[in-house]
Amino acid sequence: MPGNIQAISALLASLLIVVIGVSVLLRDRTRRTYTSFAAFTFTLSAWHLCTFIATVTGNDTVRWLSLWPAAAIPPTALAFFSEFLAQPSIGGKRKSQRVTLVWTVLAFLVLIYSRLVHPIHDSLFFLVPFGIFVFGGLYRCVYDTYVQYRATSKRVERVRVRYVLIGGFVAVTLALTDVLPRLGVGWPTVGHAFTILYLYFLSQSLFRYQLIDINELLGKMAVLGTLVALLWAVYGLLLAWIGRGQEGLFLLNALVASFVILILYEPVRTRLESGIHRWLLRQRDELRGRIERLRRELLRVTNVNEMATLILTALEESRRVTHASVYLLDFAGTGYDLKGYYGTAPIERIESVAYRALITRLRASDDHHVDRDELRRLRDDHGRDPIDHETVESVSRQLDTMNADLVFPMFGSAETEQGPWLLGILTVRDARTESAFDRDDVVLFRQLAAQAARSIEASEAFTRVKERERLAAIGELSAGLAHEIRNPLGAIKGAAQLLVGPDGKPVEPSGESAEFVNIIIEEVDRLNHVVTQFLDYARSGGGEAAKRHRPLDLNDVVRKTAQLLGRDGPRNVDIRVEVDDLLPLVAGDPAPLLQVFLNLGQNAIQSMEATKGGTLDIITTRRRRSRLGYGSFAEVRFRDTGVGIAPEALSKLFIPFFTTREKGTGLGLAISERIVSEHGGTIEVHPNPERGATFSVFLPALGPSRPPTQSEPAGEELAALQPVE
Repeated sequence: MPGNIQAISALLASLLIVVIGVSVLLRDRTRRTYTSFAAFTFTLSAWHLCTFIATVTGNDTVRWLSLWPAAAIPPTALAFFSEFLAQPSIGGKRKSQRVTLVWTVLAFLVLIYSRLVHPIHDSLFFLVPFGIFVFGGLYRCVYDTYVQYRATSKRVERVRVRYVLIGGFVAVTLALTDVLPRLGVGWPTVGHAFTILYLYFLSQSLFRYQLIDINELLGKMAVLGTLVALLWAVYGLLLAWIGRGQEGLFLLNALVASFVILILYEPVRTRLESGIHRWLLRQRDELRGRIERLRRELLRVTNVNEMATLILTALEESRRVTHASVYLLDFAGTGYDLKGYYGTAPIERIESVAYRALITRLRASDDHHVDRDELRRLRDDHGRDPIDHETVESVSRQLDTMNADLVFPMFGSAETEQGPWLLGILTVRDARTESAFDRDDVVLFRQLAAQAARSIEASEAFTRVKERERLAAIGELSAGLAHEIRNPLGAIKGAAQLLVGPDGKPVEPSGESAEFVNIIIEEVDRLNHVVTQFLDYARSGGGEAAKRHRPLDLNDVVRKTAQLLGRDGPRNVDIRVEVDDLLPLVAGDPAPLLQVFLNLGQNAIQSMEATKGGTLDIITTRRRRSRLGYGSFAEVRFRDTGVGIAPEALSKLFIPFFTTREKGTGLGLAISERIVSEHGGTIEVHPNPERGATFSVFLPALGPSRPPTQSEPAGEELAALQPVE
């Protein structure tokens, strides 16, 4: 019976080992680490197969043939471990195999001598030194692994090498104990089972770099070991039950047992994997649960700042991420501003031009993310590098500035010439280990980034709706407010005018009375002007304003604006105009748009008076995106070199009565925004990198850009317009 058990276990080992080798070879036949592992497993499989045949048949020739693959085990094993330990992530050096090859050739010569001259392959005189040679070579592999373990500085790789070291020592030692039954010692044949488990572990460790993957791998090995033990126990019981001389009955029972094992395999595997998954991967389960809950929460979020806070909080509380950050596209579309982070502070802004290599890589990647580990492997494997070495280095440096190991794009639904519109960027990192995330984690983060992109688009749509509702509410209140304020103002002004005569002199003889009365009248006029402006801001043009809209060339309005600003503006301000002759037409009313442009231009000139001069650039151009979304827009840009805008004032510029000037009413920009909104457009503002600010008016284009033509009919109206007070 022991012989039958050894034979069956050798056959099973041969089949499973060759399957493991083929699975690795199918992944990539160009890597020396993979091919050397396949050669090692094929040699082991051949030895187990010959051992099975020799045990079953008792044929001396087969027993002699089985020694040939056994003699090839040490050189193939040493060749594989030399390649494995020399991987860039581990940092070992390849070692020469000359001495081992010499001993292997000597063993082959002795086997030839044993077959042709004198049969010594069954004698202890040959088997003892031959066994020392084979197992000595395997223990040499264990020793080399131990030396490299001591030399490895990276904590993750030390853990990985330690697993390989311990597993190798146990597998070789138990394989050595399989010799004991042949010497009459009662010992279970467990070396084959542990050899299979260890080779499976080695095969997975070739392409699993993450520490958490090693833990998962141990769980899979436990599942596989349990199933192997189940198989071994079933066939062992069958052999014990039928005894000798009943091979036919054994084959029938083996057939039945195989069906039983196949039926039990799936539920047993599922239960074991579930238990081990909960035991070893608690943090991953927590990360998955939090991201799933976060994705549901993001469905109701309409504020991008709240969205960024929720994402960062969920990642931080999962304890699987030590660094994370969220970048969102700015209104100008020229870069990405940092909206939030935790861990070490990353770079505050990602300029699209400066980070072109990273953004291009995000768009070109099949799975839409950039992985530092993948870049490292590309850099170490020049022959298979799909992108040039300089690009890899550039992207790696950019990841360093962001404190990121993984970068995920937030692609919007709109398409551009380069691909989907990139609305934002999500970065994550686990500083405790290198290569801390596996493919399942990557899928989770990618789904989270996609949900964040949908939230950004929903936020923009919600903002537009709220703005329309706000304007409608202000319009309803404005009429009552004007009535309540103007009636007392009229009475006050009338009473004040009665205190002075037709010649402007007071009825009373006091001169001070005339001065005070004039102040009252001036202030009443000023307050009446403010109320009028507020009514202009709150009054919606509605359908009446839309009826006056017609195809309009904004270049004509810009030229008229520059003419009026140049006539009334200070001499120390240089006004430069740059128009796009292919600018598309818009639907609009030239008079109110001229009022908007004059207001923006006058604000820019006044801001430069404090700096004793400067330059105002008025530029028209075509754009594909604005705060309104995606499409075709005509942009009119006012860029000055004045004092600029304080960061805390940026969000308040278009609020009625908010002003940064002593004599301002705070309604000029609010009225301008209302006029542009009636035209279906928007105004965006951002500080310039050096000094000053840029205000951009975006209006939806009527159609594709067209070649320059003669002035549109609106040009005659513009010529008659005078500066708006």
